[in-house]
Amino acid sequence: MKKMNFIKGKIIVFLSVTVFISSCSLAGLDLQKDYNRTPHTLDPHINKSAWAFIKERATTGDKTFERLMAGIVYSGIDTMEYMKPGRTFIVLNKDAVSVTGKAPNGVFQNFLVNGKAPADWTAYPKEFVKNYLLYLIVPGEYNHYTLPPIKSVEVQTLSPKGYWNALPAGVTLDGFAANPDSKMFLRVSNGSNGNTQDYPILINDNNNNVRTSDILATNGTVHVVERFVTPILPSVVY
Repeated sequence: MKKMNFIKGKIIVFLSVTVFISSCSLAGLDLQKDYNRTPHTLDPHINKSAWAFIKERATTGDKTFERLMAGIVYSGIDTMEYMKPGRTFIVLNKDAVSVTGKAPNGVFQNFLVNGKAPADWTAYPKEFVKNYLLYLIVPGEYNHYTLPPIKSVEVQTLSPKGYWNALPAGVTLDGFAANPDSKMFLRVSNGSNGNTQDYPILINDNNNNVRTSDILATNGTVHVVERFVTPILPSVVY
């Protein structure tokens, strides 16, 4: 009797495993047929312009570009600049504009007005905000597909030459140095950022890693940053 019960138990286990395997297939969890997996890469194309992307993320979801949009509106910058083709757009998320309770990485915490961090963009002259936003737009597309490994690339921004020779009265930035040609350096890092990013793009080598890179809009490349971008050029160019 014990032997018969043992045999019955083995049959039940076998049938249960068979049903489980079959159910995996029926549930859409098809068994791997071999070890040759086909990797799938996320499509970086967003099928919209950089401007449409900024507007959408400024008003929906986490509204991560809401503070950036406030600066765009206040500055009076021609929004067509975000729709022209063949450009690289460096886009500030919420923390890149203003951050509290963390390291002072926002625009407001670095471009001080009369020695204090302002509460909003209106504390700055409109011309300053406009030219800062223009500094974040670069003619040409620069991303992991086009930048060389490790070597810095010098690029011209839309900010007019001569604007960054000095800051407006009352506005200060620690360590400010003139950038007469309104240029920028972009470089692909040869390392990782705390195991959260491999080979991030660096802007002016000031420890400002692009947070989300290579977003391919219909009119260029978008890089999202979570720290303010300094117009100060690196003292050492790699």
